[in-house]
Amino acid sequence: MRPSPGLILAVLLVLVTAQVVRLVVPGRGPYLWTFLLSAAGVVAGEVIAAGGHLNVPSLGVLHPLADVVAIAVLQAAGAVIAGRRSHA
Repeated sequence: MRPSPGLILAVLLVLVTAQVVRLVVPGRGPYLWTFLLSAAGVVAGEVIAAGGHLNVPSLGVLHPLADVVAIAVLQAAGAVIAGRRSHA
């Protein structure tokens, strides 16, 4: 059983964006948190794109622009939440 190309692209997008966030913001917290936020961003981006709210180009079945925007929003929210917890 071969995995679908869309799933492989989604996994690669999650891994790459998680690594980029770790490089750009080194003191970001646990890697698992960054990874989960990236995965949630891909899911959210695909849901938004599938709902027809963003007419963005797709790469096969993946909508990378919508996914990257959703990942950026979730990573920023995660940074705000993590910052509040560390200062509390």
